[in-house]
Amino acid sequence: MKLSTETYPLDLQFGYRGAVKALKEIGFDCYDLSIFDLGQEGSRFGGADWREKALALRKYADGLGLECNQSHGPYPCYKPTNEKWNAEIFDWCVRALEITSLVGVKICVFHPYHIWTPKENAERIYLPLLPYCKKFGVKIAVENMWQRDGSGAAIPAACNTAEDFLAHMALLDPEYFCACVDIGHAEMVGKSVSAAQLILALGDRLGALHVHDNDLKDDLHTAPYCGKIDWEPIFAALRRIGYGGEFTFEADGFVRAFPEELRLDATATLYRTGKYMVGRIQSAD
Repeated sequence: MKLSTETYPLDLQFGYRGAVKALKEIGFDCYDLSIFDLGQEGSRFGGADWREKALALRKYADGLGLECNQSHGPYPCYKPTNEKWNAEIFDWCVRALEITSLVGVKICVFHPYHIWTPKENAERIYLPLLPYCKKFGVKIAVENMWQRDGSGAAIPAACNTAEDFLAHMALLDPEYFCACVDIGHAEMVGKSVSAAQLILALGDRLGALHVHDNDLKDDLHTAPYCGKIDWEPIFAALRRIGYGGEFTFEADGFVRAFPEELRLDATATLYRTGKYMVGRIQSAD
């Protein structure tokens, strides 16, 4: 199983090239391209030369021998009080799919809108993007979300129960859509939901992971074993379904907690942690 992590936040400090160079030197097998800032002021792929930048990054990473295994598209795909954003976000999502293709990767993660039904998310977000998946040869990964109730507690949202996730996937062609289980999101919402349950329910529809830890209450995006998630059931579930994708960290909260001078060391700690975790997944003990 290949080990990956997102380029963010190293790409803010070193640029995309510096980030992928650092990840290669640390030992990662591949990288997750962070392009979720598309549509925001200062986005690195927001200018007119975005295609040239994507191709240059592909050439550079190929020269290093580091492949891109997935990307993360812009979010949210809907803002109830921002019509300007809602009018522009579709085009940014299309750009994310093309960038994903240009850097040579086949999966781009897009969030569903957390309070929409499977039908609403399919019709308003995912199916309109299907022609572009076909055009660029890219698959969209649908991610499980969370929300808060009136007391501030995290509760399930779109795709954060097995039933709802499967209902979303049933509306989407498996040739162009897969599931991304965000382990931290799954573990925030109480004992009725767990990452292991989602993994087992999704089976071969699982195409991507976001791996990070938390205190079971807040979306901390910290490193595994720095929070309260029980990882052994997750390892067992991945073994049971024969998961064939990459093990991809999204633990930017851990890296960003350190001064910039120590963030490479923090990322190296993630790498060593990942090697241990992949070993546990591949072990029958």
